[in-house]
Amino acid sequence: MFSTIASDEIRQALEQVSRQYLAGNLSRPQAVAHYDTSDLEIGITSYSDDACEQPHFHTRATEYQYMLSGWTQYLDVDTGEEHEFRSGDFYVIEPGTTYAQRSKRGTQILFIKVPSTNDKNVVTPGPDVEAWLTSALTTTRVDYSHDPDAPAANSIVPAAAVAIEHEGHILMLQRRDSGNWTLPGGTLEFGESLAECVVRELQEETGLDVQVSGIVGTYTDPDVRIAYSDGEVRQEFTVVFHGVSEGREVSLDSESTGFQWVRKEKLLDLRLADSQRRRLADLLRYLADGTQRIA
Repeated sequence: MFSTIASDEIRQALEQVSRQYLAGNLSRPQAVAHYDTSDLEIGITSYSDDACEQPHFHTRATEYQYMLSGWTQYLDVDTGEEHEFRSGDFYVIEPGTTYAQRSKRGTQILFIKVPSTNDKNVVTPGPDVEAWLTSALTTTRVDYSHDPDAPAANSIVPAAAVAIEHEGHILMLQRRDSGNWTLPGGTLEFGESLAECVVRELQEETGLDVQVSGIVGTYTDPDVRIAYSDGEVRQEFTVVFHGVSEGREVSLDSESTGFQWVRKEKLLDLRLADSQRRRLADLLRYLADGTQRIA
């Protein structure tokens, strides 16, 4: 006999809740039918936003965790030792271990708890633990361009960026995760084109409305990679557009620490990753004579 929960049911449930149980002896109703057993609990925790969990311990249950994606950190409250896990890691939490947890947005964890029992004991955090919980995980990035020491890529994410021109100036944003300056943009979401992606990202990142007027170039060099502190190493895959904006008043989101409207001849004087420098050099050629880079 087989018992099955379809992938679509799990995905739809995780769009509504942060934790979906698949098996266990559960008292609370679940979004999808689960396998009823007292031997163990199995489920998926999914964080759509940065999150933290107050310190607690289990008296009987052993927790087995597998990182499906993202980045999480645990603080052993008794020893003060910090543990961090990224996509693909497996770890075990023994009974009696008092821990606090904080996770980055996009983290998903498959968990197994043996046995399935309500033995969770919440602990009131002291000031040090409270400070740890409220200090969010900060993602950092390192840009590599044709570097033999670059880590191997483990993801490819379609992205779009745009050079917004306004009275001879180009809008540049300073990244929070690296401190480098960059053209605004972001990654493609389901249900949108790259041109729609760049319009949405500009509205989210700057509050500006942009009209896309052309393509500066495509950038898909496998030897250009970005290593993030959550363990993702992304291979370059970006289309850079040219656009215009009637507005100039910028309202930044949390991804950037500053912005500048930079005169075109000063663009290459900024602190830039090598890949961004190449895009801006191509932008200057595009503005001068319409030359596009396809690579």
